[in-house]
Amino acid sequence: MPLILSEQDGEELWEADEAKTETICQLDPFEVRHTWKSTMGQGYSREIQLRDLWLNIEAHQVTEDVICRHESASWGPISSFFVAGTTKNRHLGLTGENVELPGKNYLEGIQSGVEIDHLFATEPSLRVRLGLKPHVLSEFGESLPPELVPWVSGETPPSFYRQGVTTPEMQVLLHQILHCPYEGAIKQMYLEGKVLELAALQFAQFMVGACPTPTETALKADEIERLHHARDILSRQFHDPPSILTLARQVGLNDFKLKQGFRACFGTTVFGYLREYRLEQARLLLTDGQLNVQQVARAIGYTHIGHLAAAFKRKFGVNPKEYQLKKSATGRK
Repeated sequence: MPLILSEQDGEELWEADEAKTETICQLDPFEVRHTWKSTMGQGYSREIQLRDLWLNIEAHQVTEDVICRHESASWGPISSFFVAGTTKNRHLGLTGENVELPGKNYLEGIQSGVEIDHLFATEPSLRVRLGLKPHVLSEFGESLPPELVPWVSGETPPSFYRQGVTTPEMQVLLHQILHCPYEGAIKQMYLEGKVLELAALQFAQFMVGACPTPTETALKADEIERLHHARDILSRQFHDPPSILTLARQVGLNDFKLKQGFRACFGTTVFGYLREYRLEQARLLLTDGQLNVQQVARAIGYTHIGHLAAAFKRKFGVNPKEYQLKKSATGRK
């Protein structure tokens, strides 16, 4: 039975908890890290102020299942990407129950209301949130999702919540944001570029005509869970993946449902996800510099180095050897 808390209940429990600890650290002139721990759980939040946008990276884990009910102030529009952990969310009078899990993201703008969050003790959560200032949004012109138009046109914007699929291209950007290799002003410039690119990809997905198909909305909760299990198997066995039929049997779906559901749930095919995941692993191995290109190709399951080189250049705009040499030169500076 989950613990049910109002916003006031949560504040009172925090104040009464003698075991709580809390630290606030200024990491950069533009970044503050807030870390907390109590008998109810632990987590951190990184607030990163960039020139025309903001970025928040938040992680937490509760010690028991909790349902939190709180008043929503006006905010938005906000983009949120679920990197780890599953939660359930509902905006009373606006949405039904939203399942927020890895592989998904949302775009929302809220004027006011009541929000209910269901947090699970077995699911450590990691989210990346971002927001662009109105004058930046206006620069997108006609490339804005329809829900955002009132937010830049001076109208009174209605509340909205819209969920989308985090594509492999978005996943690469999230990884780069979470593992930024720079410090100071260069870090700020790097993150600004990545956040803008991530927002552009999400906006493109949410444009008119990119709405979820009936297939996507027809997926049942247990089917979504099986599809995530299939993705986890591919991630663990990317160097020697199972066939479609074998993978389908392993997760309890038929091959048609696996292929159809995988595209609906993750925005790509089974082999498309596998290819993108392998290339990201190749990039990480090349950055590490412990293996040469041929060894990297074998490590990620490519039998021919030429196939890796061609796929790598299509994705990153440079061949693997050139990429490794550039990273090595950067590391020596």
